[in-house]
Amino acid sequence: MQLPYCDAAPALDCDVWEMVGRLLSLLWEDWPRDMKISQFHPGGFVLSGECPHCGKEAAFVPVTQTHEERRGDWPTRMVEVAQCIACNEYILAIAKPEPIKSSRWQWVYDAHYPLGLPHDEVAPEIPDAIKFDFQEARRCRFVKAYNATIEMCGRALEASCIEQGAPSDEVLSKMIDWVHKQGKITTPLRDMAHKIKLGRNLAAHAQSDRTLTSEDADAVLDFTWEYFHHVYVMPAALAKHNFDKSGKKKP
Repeated sequence: MQLPYCDAAPALDCDVWEMVGRLLSLLWEDWPRDMKISQFHPGGFVLSGECPHCGKEAAFVPVTQTHEERRGDWPTRMVEVAQCIACNEYILAIAKPEPIKSSRWQWVYDAHYPLGLPHDEVAPEIPDAIKFDFQEARRCRFVKAYNATIEMCGRALEASCIEQGAPSDEVLSKMIDWVHKQGKITTPLRDMAHKIKLGRNLAAHAQSDRTLTSEDADAVLDFTWEYFHHVYVMPAALAKHNFDKSGKKKP
């Protein structure tokens, strides 16, 4: 359905909704915000995109009358409560006018709340004592807590070394070397684990003169993910399948 057009509005001062949107965008910049207006009618508008409640791609239909904010004769924001057709949960949907041509504009998606939850899924093969720390690391990354992200990856690695039998009273570097000497991890995995440990040390100590960045946090997350994939996920997958001549599947 075609969106309506009208004369362009003059430059507008920041209003309450704009301030709220800016503050939340700073805090939750990495949350999915890929909604779009798929339909528009005088009583409101329909959004489509990923639902922050159920995670499905769905449409969001208005269930309340639209509230329109104005500056004199010019609209500045359109707000409504909308319902996900997949899970029936509700969001606050906001549209704004956007110039498209000289003296013309159209309504476009501006924001929606809630914005969703961090994606903290990890492989189910990872033991719970390790999984929870790694999930927390992923949640920390979602809110841009880079030091905390790296520290929690180091904690998850330490828990993994202990789970593999390393002496719990040793420092992490010696735990890693112990696991390697037992043949439980390869030399590249040992080196990867030491890289995670070095990042953990930088993140944990205030006297470090280096500021850790999003790139550092992403690298340590990737290293930790790969380490756990090789230590837990791959062995579990190999154990499920048997391709010997008997053709018998392992239980």
